[in-house]
Amino acid sequence: MTVRYRFFVALASFFLLVNLLVMNDFTTLWAGAESLLAWQSMNGESGVTPHELLQSIIMGAEQVPHFGMRLPGVLIFVLALGAYWGISRKLLGSEVLVSTLLLLGASLLVPNLAKVATGDIWAMTTQWLAFAVLIRFLKQPSLLWRVVFYGLLWLAVWVQAANALIFLMGSSAFLYFLHPEGKRLWSLNPWGAGLLVFLLLYFTQLLTFSQDGFLAGFRASRFLLWNLIGILPFLGFVLAGIWETAQRVGRREEMAILNAAGLIFALLGHSWALQGIFALLAARQLKNYFDPNYPYGPAVKAGALLHLVAAFFVLTPLMVGSFLQFRAPGFRAMLATGGIYWMLSFTAVIGLFGPNRRYLYGGVILGGLLLTTMFWLQLNPLLQQKMSWPRVLVQQSMQDAEVDESMPSFLVHQQKTPFPVLAPYSKAAFPQTALLNGSDNLQQVWDTSGTAVFLLELSDAEKLKAATPRDSITGWDSRLRSVDYILLVKKSRIQIDQEE
Repeated sequence: MTVRYRFFVALASFFLLVNLLVMNDFTTLWAGAESLLAWQSMNGESGVTPHELLQSIIMGAEQVPHFGMRLPGVLIFVLALGAYWGISRKLLGSEVLVSTLLLLGASLLVPNLAKVATGDIWAMTTQWLAFAVLIRFLKQPSLLWRVVFYGLLWLAVWVQAANALIFLMGSSAFLYFLHPEGKRLWSLNPWGAGLLVFLLLYFTQLLTFSQDGFLAGFRASRFLLWNLIGILPFLGFVLAGIWETAQRVGRREEMAILNAAGLIFALLGHSWALQGIFALLAARQLKNYFDPNYPYGPAVKAGALLHLVAAFFVLTPLMVGSFLQFRAPGFRAMLATGGIYWMLSFTAVIGLFGPNRRYLYGGVILGGLLLTTMFWLQLNPLLQQKMSWPRVLVQQSMQDAEVDESMPSFLVHQQKTPFPVLAPYSKAAFPQTALLNGSDNLQQVWDTSGTAVFLLELSDAEKLKAATPRDSITGWDSRLRSVDYILLVKKSRIQIDQEE
């Protein structure tokens, strides 16, 4: 690598590290899996997966340590990048390997998964690394890679059993039958090892098929959409890589078979390792693009132009919406975020048609990295004005003269909705927080409870009789939809008689 390219890699690494750490302490918990895992940890109800056990150690019963609970995911991702370098260096070559890691860091999905305290980044890294070691064993069937594979297989199944088994067992079978050296996998026997790991985890009560602690799980539409968003900065190269794989797998070319195994079974298993496979596909196309005989130039250019046009038509209404919602600060933040991304994407297109290697690499990789940076530094503070209402509402309740932390608190969780972000914050302030499953028995709980705090959505609070709101707040949920919450303080009959 030249000195200039080394500097570029160092700069990209710096931005990636910033993206992974910035705003992790400031950002309110996300509704759904992150809030659920925090709630379970605070109630001593954590599950048996590694990320849940670790979070139960980090979480306290009286606070929500935002930075601390999100730090393990960041560390896991950084360690996984280093581990992938060690596993794949001799197989891929330094140029393709560095590009793969840079593109994965520039993904609009994976670094953001690492910033959320759920099991997703744990599942992605363990499954991705296990697949990489599987390929390494095919080429170098040594004891070292056998042991490493078994260890990663154990972790992958422990973290997310169903997805890991579908992805790793399916891709192993595919390679066994189609790869020229696939019979080497018989000595590794990943299927027997997978069954053994499954049974050991089952009988030690460490096995779970629950998807509650994950953002996507087997939600196909969310999985596909988020994967598409993740590869937008290098969409054209991924399309070219898929096209090349489809053409060459029929001719039994080795790299095409390896790529096809990963692509097919990552899709079937809803494995986030798909992002790592996409990054590898794009890195190979990025390397070969400047070859005079490169046959997939039209696909790359078409994907890049499609992305550029789509970005313009998405970013423009977002700027208008930001102005309408936040006035001038919102417009400036969205203009800076979207403008930098669009200009760098345009620079990448110039590099494609130039052709110019520096423009292409800089536009693609810095475009993805800086979009993430600007989102967290420019847009997220504005979003938190609307999304930090759970903290504010709980603080308002504690400032009420008639409220103290010994009082029970009640919230409602409607079925088929994400786990309420308000729950862990209420638990931190009121240790006796109870979560009602739906609002059907809300009036009964109100009538039978003594002195208590009720933190309810407006639609639920309106169902109560003889309830006078103490305070209210309006904000956004994690899907950017408006929500209205009400603080109610229920007095016991004794308190009412004393006041009279």
